[in-house]
Amino acid sequence: MLAFAPAAASAQGYRPNEEDRPREFPNIYWFTEKNRRDTPLQNFRFEVKVTGGERLIWAGELYLSEYEGARIETDLRDINPACSYEERRKVSRNSALVLTLSSVDYGEAYGFWLRTYWEHRLPQCGELRSAIAFINVPVQLAEGESETVEGDSGLRVHLKRLPWPQ
Repeated sequence: MLAFAPAAASAQGYRPNEEDRPREFPNIYWFTEKNRRDTPLQNFRFEVKVTGGERLIWAGELYLSEYEGARIETDLRDINPACSYEERRKVSRNSALVLTLSSVDYGEAYGFWLRTYWEHRLPQCGELRSAIAFINVPVQLAEGESETVEGDSGLRVHLKRLPWPQ
């Protein structure tokens, strides 16, 4: 016959120490090191369109809050239609995109930080080289406003801030 000791019995003799006490965390926004607002949680909605050269890479809506950003990742692999049949076996249009959008509380208003990384195969059919383009910029958009940010190699990110759905 097996006998099991209750869980509390194994914890007898344990005395809480200083490290077990709950710690207070400062109510500051880590990016700007400013105090957070004592207001309801702020939510943000964006329509996003990302193009590389003349090709649409990703389009859709992103939802974020003042504490949680939004992130997308894509990995596209297909053939380059400009290349001959023989070259297609060697060359494709590999493309990887990472886009992050986060809010920043500036105290008097909210801003946003856009980070985009795009790695893509160069369009020459006989070459197996890739290029990388970055965008890392602050963006100030009120509801209804839009902005297009451009990077190298034809990378373009179009942002439009939409009202939060009711």
